[in-house]
Amino acid sequence: MRVGAWERRGGSTLVREVGFRDFEQAMRFVERVAWAAVDYERRPDMCISHFNRVRLEIANRNHAGLTRADLRLAEKVDAILSDLDRS
Repeated sequence: MRVGAWERRGGSTLVREVGFRDFEQAMRFVERVAWAAVDYERRPDMCISHFNRVRLEIANRNHAGLTRADLRLAEKVDAILSDLDRS
């Protein structure tokens, strides 16, 4: 099941993979997501692969299903991506 550009896995995980033009841009994105995650008290898994691909996983292992904070973080990630020039 998809939630916007996110893939929903099971009842409590959202996954998204995003490509960037270079490693530096991928790192800037990861840093912005990290600070947003702190604001929403979430701790997503983030992995950079092939120097410019970032895989995000927002998972809620403490509750049945995704919480409002999980969904708000996913929306914030989408907003961060809209802000970035990924060309």
